[in-house]
Amino acid sequence: MTYVGASVPRVEDAPLLTGDARFVDDIGLSAQLHARVVRSDVAHGRIVAVRADAARARPGVVRVISAVDAPDVRIPVRMMPSDEAKPVTQPPLARDVVRYVGEPVAVVVATDPYTAEDAAADVEVEIEPAAPLLDGPGAAAPGAAALHDGVPTGNVINTLRSRWGRDVDELFAAAGVVVRDRLRVQRHFATPLETRGLVAAYADGRLTVHGPTKVKHFNRTLLAGFLGLEEDAIRFVEPDVGGGFGARGEFYPEDFLIPWLAIQLGRPVKWVEDRRECFVALNHSRETWCDFEIAATNDGRLLGFRAACLVDQGAYARTHGTVLMPWVLVHHLAGPYVWEGLEIEARSVLTNKTPSGTYRAPCQYEAAFFRERMVDRLAAALDADPVAMRARNLITTEAMPYRMELSDITPPVVYDNGDFPQVVDALLGRAEHERVGAECDARRARGELVGMGMAAYVEETAFGRHEYATIAPSEDGGWVAHVGIASLGQGVRTALAQVVADELRVPLAQVEISHRDTDLVPQGFGAYASRTTIIGGGAVVGGCDDLKRKALAAAADRLEISQQDLEVGPGAVVHPAGNPSRGIPIAELGVTGECRFDKPLPTFDMGACVAEVAVDRDTGEIRVERMVVSHDIGTAINPQLVDGQLVGGAAQGVGGTLFEELAYDPSGQPLSTSFMDYLMPTAAEVPPVATVQLDLPHWDPATANPLRAKAAGEGGIVGAGAAIANAVADAVGDDPILSHLPLTPDAVHAIANHDQGDGTT
Repeated sequence: MTYVGASVPRVEDAPLLTGDARFVDDIGLSAQLHARVVRSDVAHGRIVAVRADAARARPGVVRVISAVDAPDVRIPVRMMPSDEAKPVTQPPLARDVVRYVGEPVAVVVATDPYTAEDAAADVEVEIEPAAPLLDGPGAAAPGAAALHDGVPTGNVINTLRSRWGRDVDELFAAAGVVVRDRLRVQRHFATPLETRGLVAAYADGRLTVHGPTKVKHFNRTLLAGFLGLEEDAIRFVEPDVGGGFGARGEFYPEDFLIPWLAIQLGRPVKWVEDRRECFVALNHSRETWCDFEIAATNDGRLLGFRAACLVDQGAYARTHGTVLMPWVLVHHLAGPYVWEGLEIEARSVLTNKTPSGTYRAPCQYEAAFFRERMVDRLAAALDADPVAMRARNLITTEAMPYRMELSDITPPVVYDNGDFPQVVDALLGRAEHERVGAECDARRARGELVGMGMAAYVEETAFGRHEYATIAPSEDGGWVAHVGIASLGQGVRTALAQVVADELRVPLAQVEISHRDTDLVPQGFGAYASRTTIIGGGAVVGGCDDLKRKALAAAADRLEISQQDLEVGPGAVVHPAGNPSRGIPIAELGVTGECRFDKPLPTFDMGACVAEVAVDRDTGEIRVERMVVSHDIGTAINPQLVDGQLVGGAAQGVGGTLFEELAYDPSGQPLSTSFMDYLMPTAAEVPPVATVQLDLPHWDPATANPLRAKAAGEGGIVGAGAAIANAVADAVGDDPILSHLPLTPDAVHAIANHDQGDGTT
């Protein structure tokens, strides 16, 4: 069988296309109640009173609760917890103080969603306003008012400092050229098409929750602790999902409140977020400042860099904590280049905004933007070709595996696979760099503002130390693999089914991938950091191998012959001579394969992208005409799915670079709470995206996986911001304004028209 490597159609698509898919809002249970969350409309202040008498008096209202009615718990950090983050974790309902617009203050439960919504409007929340902190650097400044009491470091929570290589001060002193700037990536977020929702029911001592995804098993453990239940008394069921991108599936306040209310009321409770709630309740992301400076020789050899980064985490530390984002920055700022030394500081700061979390390629997109913009600035200072300068500074295959033991940071940065120069060569070939460059020159001669920009990046993936899978015959005569991952639209059921079909040598149609139900899949790490194919696939391969070993042993016992005289054929154990009378279908042997696949360290991959842009001189509008993404993805289980991931990532990169921003007014009111205000790219703004899928060497077999697969889910977005910004700089001339995202038409218009030679602006 050769399903692996083939672009077979997605097995997930039929119910989605025919309307048979079941999203959480499609789920309804008998005697179900409906919840509506009352949220703060003030960014910062002391809660004076929550008055709910009018809401309770409304017909159809079953319960109204505020913090005084609910357990006093805090939602802990899932990734890289720290002692510093514990005091600033979030309660499910605000206690005494509100710290962002959208913070849950009360919950109304009623017999129908309309009554719940009307009653929520009846709840009066009296708040004594306090001055909000909205600017990250201002909140981090000494003497700034503290958002949380009893935190000795004020609003700065966790500071990472790291060095590597030679003394950076000496490198800067010896440099022929130094460039420096303050860069910023704006606040934006995942914006999945489907908003969040939950349906919880408690009966006969068991709690069932429909809606959890991404990290179901972690969330189940957390909820069990909050509710005082055994884990096996809680069943999570993952429905069909309308996008995740890092934000959906974390443990939010509602993930405690809705199940707790279902237990308290003895009836199923349903909650579905509306779009405005999504804008103020779903994790925000990206907002980061970076003071970056590079030292180089006069002929363009990179020497060292200093970077000081500040990540705006919003009002609380949520499940991603306050260490993860700075840590990712530290791990990614060096990129694919040879440096003699580096020095990095990365901090998290709290402000009166919706708390932050991950969004596709978290802090990898930001790190690439900071570094790659500055590499272009360096090339401009040296009057050098930015593409050629990048190429001469890439880590070569002779240096692989390339290791950087960063001080005070674990684990070390280890580039254990790939061929960085080949990634760039493949990109430039696919982009027809020389031809397009000549066309740009010709168009400029005609007065057009056009440009081409490049970015190179590394991507660290496959976090989550292990994954678990079982493989067994199914009742319909096929095969079912239970795997502890989650599906967020990435086609994982198709990819893993291809793996199982090849491993067992059976038709793809006979394979089912089961991941939805924690009763069927007792353990797992979930879907994040592009881990599902790498680690989930490793568990599936191991499970198939275990199944085949057990089948050989069972068949040998039954046939009373040596295992060496048997082999595993398509779905059966057969005699080498192929004698049907001496073969037994595996389904008749009563065996199940299982595997826990361990991968203690993540993996780095490399990619690069090119963007071509045109700028309207009269309006400043930026049109991205084409993008090319070259990425080392190892074994492409399904090349069409990989292409979709790379193209989708690039499309989101266009949005984050040119359109999307979660802006606030001076009082802390969000200015983007609908798609009228929060601009996203449509089919008209997303350019054609060409992709190059590479399968390059893995230099350290100890860190490989059985499929030799690498990540594909985030590569398309990592370099998009830097490549587009560099292309705009190439079109209109570089300017510090282009170091701040998003690139707005007003800003670009000002740059494009600041020197027309006739006094116009």
